[in-house]
Amino acid sequence: MAEYLIKVERDSVCMGDDIDAPHSYSFKLPCDASLSDVFEHLAGKRYLASVAGRNHSWEAIICNKSLAKFLANNREPEASVSLAAKLSKYEKDGVLHVHFKYNSATT
Repeated sequence: MAEYLIKVERDSVCMGDDIDAPHSYSFKLPCDASLSDVFEHLAGKRYLASVAGRNHSWEAIICNKSLAKFLANNREPEASVSLAAKLSKYEKDGVLHVHFKYNSATT
């Protein structure tokens, strides 16, 4: 079965987290997988950094579009119709690039 390569990077959440930046991680999923499958895999790996406090969030940026939002330390994204989209909609040359943008809490 054909697969897509998923390449993921995330922002750092503090200076100490910068040591491992850009927090790259890669894995493969079947071509019939959806964005929801990507986030499920990442949740199982605890990919997103846990941050003390509340009201921060992560945005999953794919093809320069924010397609999913994770509130606080939730490992699952907020419900969205984009989660059902197949990877083929966003991949290029068999690779899907996902960048997680960190939004700190407002004070």
